[in-house]
Amino acid sequence: MMVPGGVVAHVLSAPVMPIPDDGDSGFFGPGMPGPDMGGAGDAFSAFFGLAVVLVIAGAVFSVVVAARKRRILRDAGIDPFTVDAAIAAKVLRSDLLAPSTPAAQVAPSIEKRLAELDDLRARGVISEDEHREARAAVLKG
Repeated sequence: MMVPGGVVAHVLSAPVMPIPDDGDSGFFGPGMPGPDMGGAGDAFSAFFGLAVVLVIAGAVFSVVVAARKRRILRDAGIDPFTVDAAIAAKVLRSDLLAPSTPAAQVAPSIEKRLAELDDLRARGVISEDEHREARAAVLKG
């Protein structure tokens, strides 16, 4: 069925039904900020806008700090993605965490052991041959 004058002319000539304006569009419920809230809606919009700005600023700050840390670690020759494992390994290999040995169990230095052998020989506790063999054993380790 063809409409004389075309479809557009028919749509434009269609009667328009009036919509009653009772001040409530039906979209916003009671207590929700909207066109009928006046100043409260403006305050909500301001606080929401401020919250959005703060979230974006925090995200930008985090990205900038992460980029600076990555560059510093990379310049130091450390892989930025495994830095925590590298630090943990270094700490565990540290002499500060090595179990301490009592002073009585610490082996005397080579000089002290040789001096002790010389003293034993001088007092006649060991012979010259025993002194020579013990001295060779101390020097071999």
